[in-house]
Amino acid sequence: MHRFRVSKYDPALRTVSGVYGKDEWTSFSDVGRSFSGTTLSREEYLRVESAYVEAAAAFLAEDRAPELRVVGLEIRGDRPTAPVEGSHVARGAFAGVCQSILRDEFWCKLEADGRFVHFGWDFYMYVGVLNPCERAIVRAKSLGLFVETFESPYIDETRG
Repeated sequence: MHRFRVSKYDPALRTVSGVYGKDEWTSFSDVGRSFSGTTLSREEYLRVESAYVEAAAAFLAEDRAPELRVVGLEIRGDRPTAPVEGSHVARGAFAGVCQSILRDEFWCKLEADGRFVHFGWDFYMYVGVLNPCERAIVRAKSLGLFVETFESPYIDETRG
């Protein structure tokens, strides 16, 4: 099993204890707010969101992952487009589900056959795959993301 943390955060800017030291946006709701002297535009948010979705899809495609299943669904407010707990997310719906999670519309883990995609607070993504997925790592980096070997804090080892 290969487990990664994929994020927009440069590991070189972390303190010794792992705290990220730069003022950064962490949510869709931050669009229009200023961070480190730069206002987050909708276009920049969408560019980064797209990079996360594309990187996740690249890992799953290279690993030949089947459809992932919705686990631990938490719906925030009235979200008629939220998936159903235990349902399978078809490849065609994967991007939309990831976008909704990143926009805090609902939250869930996506898992199947030992593989997973988990989204954490503050725009962290955790990916678990059976193979090293070296091309996906290169692709994520080319999209401006950082890939680190890392355990997902959302993994439930008792589930298998």
